[in-house]
Amino acid sequence: MEFLGAKMLFIVICISLIIFSGSVAPAYKVHLDSFYGRTAAVIAVLVATELGGWPIGILAAMVVLILMPATISEGFVGTALEGFTVEVDKPTTDKNRWFIERVMKEKPKRVERDNIITLAPY
Repeated sequence: MEFLGAKMLFIVICISLIIFSGSVAPAYKVHLDSFYGRTAAVIAVLVATELGGWPIGILAAMVVLILMPATISEGFVGTALEGFTVEVDKPTTDKNRWFIERVMKEKPKRVERDNIITLAPY
C-alpha cells in the first residue's frame, strides 16, 4: 500500500504510451532498437515486475513490445517481393479459381494489378 500512488502513476503512463504509441518519434524507437536500448528495456521490465508485481510487469512488457520497432537487418532473412511481378489485366476462368473462392462461391471477373474484382453471392 505504500507505493499505491507510484503504481497508479506508472499504470497511467504505461496505458498512455500504449494508446499514443503511434505518436512516439521514430528517433526514440531507433534508440530502443539498439543493444543498449533493449538491455535497458529488459532491465526496466524486470524492475517493474519486482517492484509492482506480475500484472505491472506484463503491462511494462506490453509497452516495450509495442514501442520496439519490428526491424530485421538486411541479409538476416531473405527478402522477396510479394504480389504480382507484372501487371496482370486479364479475365479469370472458373477452372483457375482459388480454394477460398470456390468455398465462398466468389466469381472473380478480372484481375487488375494487385486488386481482384469479385462478384460475391452475398
